[in-house]
Amino acid sequence: MVSHPLTERCDDLSTRLAKSRVDLLEEITPDVERLFNRHMEAPRLWFPHEQINWGEGESFLKRPWSPEDYPLADGVRSSIFVNLLTEDNLPYYTDSILEHSPKGHPIREWTCQWTMEENRHAMVMRDWVHISRCINPTTLEEGRRVQMQKGEVPHPATFAELIAYVSFQERATQIAHRNTGAKLPKDDKIGRNVLALIAGDETKHYLFYRDLTLAAFAIDPSAMMIAVSKQVSTFAMPGTGIPSFTRHAVRIAKEGIYGLGQYLGDVLTPVLALWDIEHLKGLSKEAEIARVELMNVKAKIAESVERMAHKASLIKTSLGASR
Repeated sequence: MVSHPLTERCDDLSTRLAKSRVDLLEEITPDVERLFNRHMEAPRLWFPHEQINWGEGESFLKRPWSPEDYPLADGVRSSIFVNLLTEDNLPYYTDSILEHSPKGHPIREWTCQWTMEENRHAMVMRDWVHISRCINPTTLEEGRRVQMQKGEVPHPATFAELIAYVSFQERATQIAHRNTGAKLPKDDKIGRNVLALIAGDETKHYLFYRDLTLAAFAIDPSAMMIAVSKQVSTFAMPGTGIPSFTRHAVRIAKEGIYGLGQYLGDVLTPVLALWDIEHLKGLSKEAEIARVELMNVKAKIAESVERMAHKASLIKTSLGASR
């Protein structure tokens, strides 16, 4: 059988891509171990069951849920709903990460540790939600069923893309939980504490992936630049499989919890600055093109944020003048 030249080139490309992936995994091993050890030096050993005042609970059968049980702005309620269902989807995120975590590599051991810590987030959030009655439990369960039946999560194509994506995702999730907690009634100390604990975990997870990505840039800056550029151009908050996700996302953004402005100011800008994206040297031609594309995407996002802020200012001024 005579092989086709195009097939040979594709096979060669696949081999080189696979080799690059294995090399990055091999060379980054000491950094995974270093960052894993750093993470374990300051463990956060909190227990979900200790965070809840169980005596405040009431039967939903005896007293059905009502919005008056826990008065809350629609955007804040949407944020709690989306954040909790996103935490519920953990099994699929773990599966996606394990695709790039070979047996015997410390990144696999880290992934198991990460999963164990992340798993308690949905547990404690749901306990608080049910005790406080801040969310309709039937709507919440129906949303969980729909989302988990879909199993819709990103599947980065390479290890480089994976660590870039999770760096952004963990930072975004931390911001979303933190800002949601700040919007809760001041007398809901349990809810504020629960979301602060989760945000604290997300901070540590973000630091692991952020610094692992920084280490990967030192190993293969061109591959990482291409990976980061791709992930920034396609990044979206987790939860796209949640029923009415777009409607909830709009409410969350309007409430100032998480939207394009927070993505730019709290996620994209500080993370890219720490990786020193603009000043990296020794990039391949493809990586230089990717850097230009990345900066163009960032500039377009900044333009959109400025345009929305200007529009909001005009509306505020108009409403003030009409009073």
